[in-house]
Amino acid sequence: MTANEKIAAIRALMARDNVDAIIIPGADPHMSEYFSSHWGTVTFVSGFTGEAGTFVITRDIAGLWTDGRYYIQAANELAGSESVLFRASEPETPGIKDYLRDNLPEGAVVGINAKLYSAGFVKSLKEAWSEKHFTIKTDADYANDIWDNRPAEEYTPVYCLGTEYSGKSAADKLAEVRKEIRALGADSLIISRLDNIAWLFNIRANDVICNPVVISYAFLSQNTAILYTDGSRVPEEVRSELLVNGIELRSYEAIFDDLKAIDTAETVICDETEANFALFEAASENANLKVVNKLDPIPLMKACKNDIEVENIFRAYLYDGIAEAEFYAWLEEEMKNGRSYTEWQLSEKLHNFRAAQPGFKGDSFTAIIAYRDNAAMMHYSPTPENARVIEKAHLLLNDSGGQYLTGTTDTTRTIAVGEISDEERRDFTLVLKGVIALSSVKFKEGICGKELDILARNPVWQLGIDYRCGTGHGVGYLLNVHEGPHGFRSTVALKPGMVITIEPGVYTEGSHGIRTENTIVVRKDVKTEYAQFYRFDTFTVVPIDTSCLDLSLMTDSEILWLNNYHKHVYETVAPHLSERAKAWLERNTRSIAR
Repeated sequence: MTANEKIAAIRALMARDNVDAIIIPGADPHMSEYFSSHWGTVTFVSGFTGEAGTFVITRDIAGLWTDGRYYIQAANELAGSESVLFRASEPETPGIKDYLRDNLPEGAVVGINAKLYSAGFVKSLKEAWSEKHFTIKTDADYANDIWDNRPAEEYTPVYCLGTEYSGKSAADKLAEVRKEIRALGADSLIISRLDNIAWLFNIRANDVICNPVVISYAFLSQNTAILYTDGSRVPEEVRSELLVNGIELRSYEAIFDDLKAIDTAETVICDETEANFALFEAASENANLKVVNKLDPIPLMKACKNDIEVENIFRAYLYDGIAEAEFYAWLEEEMKNGRSYTEWQLSEKLHNFRAAQPGFKGDSFTAIIAYRDNAAMMHYSPTPENARVIEKAHLLLNDSGGQYLTGTTDTTRTIAVGEISDEERRDFTLVLKGVIALSSVKFKEGICGKELDILARNPVWQLGIDYRCGTGHGVGYLLNVHEGPHGFRSTVALKPGMVITIEPGVYTEGSHGIRTENTIVVRKDVKTEYAQFYRFDTFTVVPIDTSCLDLSLMTDSEILWLNNYHKHVYETVAPHLSERAKAWLERNTRSIAR
């Protein structure tokens, strides 16, 4: 079926049930950013393949809401269908709640799948629509009803992450989380975020592409710890390790009945930003449970990497630096010899270089290898069908990373593959200036990322340019490449051990996209009579293409920073390279001067 045919089929089901609108989210039951193809309902119905989008169908319109990262991509992928693009980042664009409130009649019925929305979001819908007396039908899954041969969930073997990688046993983590639960005035905690569960129990799998998580729920009380997942893929040695750490194993869907059956009085934390509405309802139906909406304490604990994790992450970035140096040296030689490749072929080659490194477990996200104006789409990913051939001109952007037993990596470099324009050179330099400014800052304890964001944006702001995305995000440990609650858009105070990317950019539609990304960790610096100060240490050890710079735009201190950075890159990575890659690295880390 075409997108229009799928929309028509869903409208027929809506008419059968007297439903006025259906909201289809890009989501799974765990509020994951990335999820298996089983939950790719937005893509199935609309054709939009971006990672963030919500599709709404009424009797009159079919619309996709997505943010500024995907405007170009969405417009291209929706072309030829009746679907309308709603540019959600623009102030004049109404949100979904407001749009439906203003465009549906009094007493309208809106359909959703309760497992795909957070409890907090459903509550906000009810509040927003109360005056118009809307009814929310929570069992509407019309995309599933028309989806022949829908992909099944993939349940891959579960493995344990040893303390040589995690730095703490699951038992120790359980004790610490239980202490936090008591401090919040509660007895127990419902856990539904996959990365929170994986971190707490020191388990990993490959249930979601690029995210080594286990599809599961969890429940933690003062006396019990229960992992709800498909037990058939849990090896005996993992079961034994779970038991040693006081963790019981039950089937995935059993949590709903278990919550309803708890027969002791308990105050249970249900973070309404993370738990789906179906979970919240199951707990709320039990008269023995007092369900309270408090922030799950795990994300902040998980965000602050311990010393063993930080040490391991430096090793992961060394492996990544080796892989990227080998890749760029190979690419340079191939292009000199007149061979041509597509963006897709380069992504496959880079994957192979990473796969040769110790403890490699897979890519941390689908690589963004983007040539020329394709790089203006922030989250563009090539496919064998759409990939462009790389020519000896302009810029090539490589945003990619790996999953290693020693950590998760995320690095972006933009390189010249031929002559570049003055505008490209200017933009490249401004982006680097933003990286340097934010990397170099020292700041007081209590400062949040949002307060530092301007340092990276200021160089491009001076020319009236901005980028429609965050400056940087938290990164997990052999977990999600995007991890909260910290980042440079966040109001959460930065703490030692937090790992964050710094990745300003310039994205000019139809021309070019430039991004330079390093990953840093928050460290303690000096303590004075005024405050404890923090700094950033950089993990990433990949050269920055100095041939793209306009040195007239750089200060002496910025040039010194870059030279010192390149000296560190060479000394760290060179001993581990092939002769070809070592020679390439030497050429690309030489000191520069005006």
